[in-house]
This record gives sequence, C-alpha cells and structure tokens, in this order.
Amino acid sequence: MSVIRTVVAFAVSLSFCLTACASDRPNVVIMLMDDLGYGDLSCYGASKVKTPNIDRLAAEGRRFTDAHSPASVCTPSRYNLLTGRYAWRTWNGSSTVWANDPLLIDPDRFTLADLFRSQGYSTACLGKWHLGFGDRNQPGWDDILGPDYNRPLKPGPNDVGFDYFWGFPHVSQFPHIIIENDRVQNLDPNQPLRITPYKRPGFEKDYLRRPRSGLAAALGQSGPDETFYQHEDLSDMLTTRAVDWIDNYSTDQPFFLYFAHRNIHSPLIPARRFNGTSEIGPRGDFIAEMDWSVGQVVDALHRKQVLSDTLIILTSDNGGVLEYRPIDYPEDHGHRINGELRGQKTTVYEGGHRVPFIARWPGKIAAGSTNDQMVALTDMLATFADYFGVELSKDAGEDSFSMLTALLDMQSTRPTRDVLVNDSFAALFSIRQGPWKLILGQGGGGARDLARVSADEPAVQLYHLGDDIAEQNNLASEHPDKVFRLTALLEQIRRTGRSHGW
Repeated sequence: MSVIRTVVAFAVSLSFCLTACASDRPNVVIMLMDDLGYGDLSCYGASKVKTPNIDRLAAEGRRFTDAHSPASVCTPSRYNLLTGRYAWRTWNGSSTVWANDPLLIDPDRFTLADLFRSQGYSTACLGKWHLGFGDRNQPGWDDILGPDYNRPLKPGPNDVGFDYFWGFPHVSQFPHIIIENDRVQNLDPNQPLRITPYKRPGFEKDYLRRPRSGLAAALGQSGPDETFYQHEDLSDMLTTRAVDWIDNYSTDQPFFLYFAHRNIHSPLIPARRFNGTSEIGPRGDFIAEMDWSVGQVVDALHRKQVLSDTLIILTSDNGGVLEYRPIDYPEDHGHRINGELRGQKTTVYEGGHRVPFIARWPGKIAAGSTNDQMVALTDMLATFADYFGVELSKDAGEDSFSMLTALLDMQSTRPTRDVLVNDSFAALFSIRQGPWKLILGQGGGGARDLARVSADEPAVQLYHLGDDIAEQNNLASEHPDKVFRLTALLEQIRRTGRSHGW
C-alpha cells in the first residue's frame, strides 16, 4: 500500500474507533445495473414492463428522481462510483477501456472499497468490472494485446480495496471469460488464451502493421471452449455466485458488496426461460431477468437474516440505448426507455445520464419516499465517509459530495450537491447548477451524434430543467450571463482538479 493510502487508512481507522464503533454499521449492497434507462422500471413509470422485486425496494425505501451517472458510458461511471473523481481527469478521458487496456484506477488512489475495508468491512466485487487489468510495465504486457490473460491479472480489483472478485472484464467485447480474483477460470496451460480486442478504434490498422509472430492469428478469442461463457448464461452465473457468496458469508463482520450486473447491456440475450415473458420483446425479457436476479439476491439476504441490517442501493451506470433496434423494438410498443428525457447512452443529454436510484434501509430510510435533490454516483465515497465520520484527504474524492442528508432525511441548510459536470462519449461537456444546464457544443456528443449535427445550430445550449426536463428550448441567447458564469465555473473545476474545497 502506498504512503497516501496508508495515511488515509490510518485516519479512517482512527475515526472509526472514535465514532463508528459506537454506532451501527450496516451491510451495504450497491447494485449497479448496466444500460438501465430512467423509464425502464415500473416504479419509475414504465407501464409495459413489470419489475416487482425492484418496485418492492422502492416501496420499502426511497426513490431519487434527480440522480445521475456523471458519465454516459460505462467505464467512466464505474470509475466515478469507486473513486469519487471524474473519469475524464484520467488518461482514458470520456471513453471506455478495452481488453488491452491497463487498470484505470491508480492502485495508490483511495477508493470506496478501501473506505469500507478500513472500517472493518469485508469487501467483494461481483460482476462486470470494465476498468482494465494489469500494468504496462509488468511482465507479459504487450503494447498491442495488453495483459497476458494466462498470467495473474495484477493490478486489478484486489489491489483497489476488494477482498474478493468474481466477474468478467466487460460485456460483448472479447474475451468472454470469468475471472476470480486475479486468474481467468478454466484455463488450460496446453491451450493458452489469446485475444485480439478488435473493437478498439484503430486497433485493426495497428495490428495489421505488426508482425504476426506470437500474436493471435485471427480477430477474436482462442482457447479451450470451456474457458468462454455464453451470454445467455451470464446473468444466471452471476446471480448464483452472489447468492452463494451471501449464503456462505460469515456474519462476524459487516460486508460491502458491489454487485455489478450484466443486464441489460446488449447483446439482449436472456436465459431461455425468460424469452417471451414481456410484451415488448427482448429488452423487456432482459429486464424481467434482471428483476428476477435482484429478487434472488434480496431473498438470500433475508435467508441470512441480515436484510433488515443491510442498506441496498440500486442504480444504473448510464441511460438506456435507443439505437439498438431488434425486431420487437420496445419504443414501438409504447415503452419509453428513458422516459420523457432527451438523448440516450453516450450523450450528454439527460437521457444519457439521469438514472434510476433506489435506496432501502429499514428504520433509517422512510418507506415509499421520494427525493428530488441532485445526486450522483460519484457521491458514494463522500457519503459513506460522512456516515463513518471520516474526513477524506485532498487526494481522495475530489468530485464527491455527501448525500447523507438526502439519504437519511437529516436536517441540512444547503443542497446535497452544488454542481454537476457530465461528459459524453465524444468528450462534449455539460455543467449543471441548480435547474440550469449548459452544454458547451452542438448536439449531445454521442457515439452517433456527430454526423447529425447541423452547422447552423447554436454553438452552445442552455436549458432550464425545472421548466424543460426534455431539453427542447435552448435559452443560451436569452441568458448570456448564465452561459458566461457556468462556462467559467466549468473551467475552474477542470483547472483545479476538483469540484469543491477550493
């Protein structure tokens, strides 16, 4: 452990001895769904799908209506959640990492998992990682292919605060493998795993320029068949692993479980028993499978007799995808994936990053309640540090605001979060303060937006979300003072390396 993490851990442990020892320490389960849109749950207004298990969490807890993943794609959102820092501050920028990228989280950085572990918690990450593995300077690293998946994949989740990891590096990219802690499962030393992560932009060109000696001869993945999972089995595998982990967990210490789901990211292939279970096609079937999975985990907590002592948070890494059009396209059947919001995954419009956020903790969070304060996934680190009475160092949680008062109905004289910065897949930035949202460019900055932007569109966009949540009325020309002030504030946040505490 680095000097920075050691000092922070000592401060956290000291604070724990002074404060948290005298208070209850709940188990904490953060369920991060994948590509779940703001309109995909019946408790958020969906009428064409039924999500009874998730609806029950909302009925027994609190539903947030202004919650955000600060990024509109998955890798940055996961980085934000675990570090309390905007991912666009890293070498990866606003995009996703790929199978040949190293670990995005600096092992020296203090994380949410570090915080819980310092408080005496057992920590586990189950499911989709999508934050890279390895180090460019480690043995076996290839400048094109990245880490050697036949060797221990270090650094990884175990090096950033998690005692246990079981999951997959990403979804839909190659390789389709399961990793436990730092080892790929079911490897055959006589058939080494080789991958070519061809989806990375520019990869094929770079690959073809290099000698092929010692590299995978074909795009994709090669190795023994039993090494690779099938997409339709993945939700069942993850759910079974989570239930087994809870069933076998020793209750001698509290736990933090980061349950990063595979659903409902494409390819939309649920287990066969869910096919045809919804009226809106494959996406609805996939939502039904996701809801079943959540119910299985909650049931396991109940059987373990820890459900009443567990804070459950369910949310999504970004907005839903509108471009993926199977034959039974859900919006054609009246299901609005992102509700009334404009945009989708990869864009900086609300549909790209406003997400469901549900919190359940009996006796601490009022059942059936709602909250309309602006909160973000980035806020988890500051929130739990606040709960434990920990003051984070200046090198931790630079963009994290405590939402503890909103979570637990505590008295506060100021809003939970003063300002929120969002970025799109194409690195188009927006900044939100109160109801005002400024987008510093044309369009939504999504993966498919650039070709659609008209040259005669205004250079900036300003919306008042209180009056126009669908972002239809650009008020930039009417409020140049707002444009100026928000532009200056964004520049300050980018220049200083943090969102608060200047």
